[in-house]
Amino acid sequence: MVQEVLSELQAVRGVLGSALVAEDGFIVESQRAAGAPDVDFLGGAAATALASAKALSQEINRGEVEEVMVEYPEGPLLLVPLEGGYLLVVLLDSVQSLGRARFQLKKSIPRLKEALA
Repeated sequence: MVQEVLSELQAVRGVLGSALVAEDGFIVESQRAAGAPDVDFLGGAAATALASAKALSQEINRGEVEEVMVEYPEGPLLLVPLEGGYLLVVLLDSVQSLGRARFQLKKSIPRLKEALA
């Protein structure tokens, strides 16, 4: 089911790649468009970035991290924490793709949580 959800996310215009990452940075499943950067090498760095965001949240009492967006000239990267220590990494082609990707994430996240339970 995880691969199916990633496929649906990958079908969204502007999504270059996505990966389900374990807390230790291990890539559980991933998909990417032809010619897109290899998301399989992002696991450790993504897990560390999310851990940093969680630490910042604790320092400023803002609650649980719902999503981390890192914006680059070539497009943003989304990090979405999931239950069980997993996180979803989504690489986009541009900021203009954020709306479509977030709309699909609202449908995909509950299904991923169900698959991981």
